[in-house]
Amino acid sequence: MKRAGRENAKPMTNAELVESLCAASVALREARRAHLRSFGTLIPHVFMTDVLARVGFCLSLDRGEEIGKHRDEAGSILQALERGLAEGHQETRNVIAVSFVNDAELELFFEDVRPLLGPRLQAQLQGK
Repeated sequence: MKRAGRENAKPMTNAELVESLCAASVALREARRAHLRSFGTLIPHVFMTDVLARVGFCLSLDRGEEIGKHRDEAGSILQALERGLAEGHQETRNVIAVSFVNDAELELFFEDVRPLLGPRLQAQLQGK
């Protein structure tokens, strides 16, 4: 699938995936800044730990009107990951499958996130 507005679009890189995740979440922008400060470079598999933690945090909130805002944020993050599976390089798809989807299956909040996963994310589930 090609990205809108680009006829000969190249596959999405890990850096582009992280940009789209940071566009979906202010908290992930801060996580990326801390990640770069700690490691000096982007390590996508490690950064996915922050992405997974953020989705879990967003889904764990049950505080009145705040829940909608955070669920929308989680949805935007998951949409960016779904796009990454559709448009990404093999390496980018691997980062999402291994370090987000497979790790998500081990989380206590997995049953909350599972129904929110798009078809490409669902296809990556090991437990299917």
